[in-house]
Amino acid sequence: MKKFAGFLAMIGLMLFAVQAQAVTLGQYARGALVPSVIHDGAAVDTVVGIICQVDCTGHKAKEKVTIHWTFFDVDSHHITDGFIPCTDDDLVGFSWKAESGRNLDNVPGYLVFRSLDDNATISANAFLVDQNKNDAIFVPVVPLKDNDIKWDRVTNVEEVVSLSNGIKRGIPFDVRYWMDPTYNAATTIVVWLTRPYVNDKRKAVPMDVMAWNDNEVPKSITISLPHELNKIVPCEIPGMPLDFVDGFISMAMPASIDGFAYSYISSSLFGAQQTLLAAECPNAQAGSTPQPPAGDCPCKGAGY
Repeated sequence: MKKFAGFLAMIGLMLFAVQAQAVTLGQYARGALVPSVIHDGAAVDTVVGIICQVDCTGHKAKEKVTIHWTFFDVDSHHITDGFIPCTDDDLVGFSWKAESGRNLDNVPGYLVFRSLDDNATISANAFLVDQNKNDAIFVPVVPLKDNDIKWDRVTNVEEVVSLSNGIKRGIPFDVRYWMDPTYNAATTIVVWLTRPYVNDKRKAVPMDVMAWNDNEVPKSITISLPHELNKIVPCEIPGMPLDFVDGFISMAMPASIDGFAYSYISSSLFGAQQTLLAAECPNAQAGSTPQPPAGDCPCKGAGY
């Protein structure tokens, strides 16, 4: 593939963004995972819109539903939680800045929402809002089935143990980057895991991946995924070639770990930051591992 230029770069981003995904989003389920949230106590906030559904074919206005939410840090430590009342066909808004409480400004983490009522499901949409920049970044929300959530009845804390609608363990996938200085482009890759990729001593396991540029040139590099919520800035990866400014990184979910991946990409070429879902390799079998084949730019990430 030849290099993109100008608005052709935008078209290239769009083509990658709309590829068919094995990941399933946009459906009602018992719970919902917002894989990356943050607020700065001022202009930046993560907001979520939640629809409560008891009967998709009718309206039961008096049917009450309770949603439990939990905020975890990047290492899945429970930080705080709360409850949201709603009724059938109700749309409720959630502001992380308003609900977080004290001393959580600029603390990255993730949110899990779960209906406490067996007869009710929810769906959610999320955005990372920056009022100073008049920008709203799409945050993908992963539906959670009952068997994806392990609930502790004593502490009332949900632990996400699998992702039925995510990228399954061992499955290869490609995730996009763009950091061309000509267009002031920057990328942050988000990889959320059901558990960190570490050894018995809780040390990160080096993970060999393959970076490709837009001329189909590969370069083997190494990353680590030491948290449940991992953020990777491609231009900070040791060994990433200086002239790899447009392309994708091929990797696989670690064995016995489900996950979800996407990129935040910003550029002076367009006003709002964009979100691109990772693309799973077709016909891959769970547990497989992909084998790799035989200009200076400022380094910065996107998103928050």
